[in-house]
Amino acid sequence: MSRLLDLVNLSAAYGATKVLHGIDLTVSQGTIVSLLGANGAGKTSTLRAICGMLTRQGSINFNDKDISQTRTEKIARLGIGHVPDGRGTFTLLSVEENLKVGAIFRKSNADISADVDRIYGYFPILKKRHRQQAGTLSGGEQQMLAVGRVLMAKPKLLLLDEPSFGLAPQIVAEIFEIFRLLNQREKLSILVVEQNANLALDIADHAYLIETGRIVFSGSSLMVRENEQIQRAYLGG
Repeated sequence: MSRLLDLVNLSAAYGATKVLHGIDLTVSQGTIVSLLGANGAGKTSTLRAICGMLTRQGSINFNDKDISQTRTEKIARLGIGHVPDGRGTFTLLSVEENLKVGAIFRKSNADISADVDRIYGYFPILKKRHRQQAGTLSGGEQQMLAVGRVLMAKPKLLLLDEPSFGLAPQIVAEIFEIFRLLNQREKLSILVVEQNANLALDIADHAYLIETGRIVFSGSSLMVRENEQIQRAYLGG
């Protein structure tokens, strides 16, 4: 299976404060990878570093291109879609306007309209709310919209930062099932940062455990579940 994203000895910093220390991580084409760890371990910083939002050193190879010196806007154009924590919808725009903002780099109006309908197929509630201002949606609906907007850019790799945060369990289950479907139907590769380790492991093929900016464990989701030490420390086992 070919490697879509490959981080080798990646370090990153906020100004003078170094937060990542030699990260090695791979996302193979068509797989779901989870990045697990406690608050402050470096999960969000890893996603931001991939997207060029931090000062970086080391290698970031995406789709056979070195993007370690590439700017954030171009990284998005190359096919990395980032759904940050906090969702970040355009609150004064309607649902459908938000989706079309996600297609800002695309030119074919017919293709954009077809993809709006495609997103509505995954998130039917957004179709019902298509004229509603995004700021008036529930938290779960805003999360769906944030994901849908990024999908409108047709990314090859989807980065998800704490998609379950602050949402009711039923909504979380619906959203994670959609992630599974996107991976199965469209072969979309996904790197998901998630505080709820068991939730992430349910959909992931492979998992990495990060602690104080360093990868301390890597293996299949099954290996993570069967590791008693990790179970006690991170999964509540």
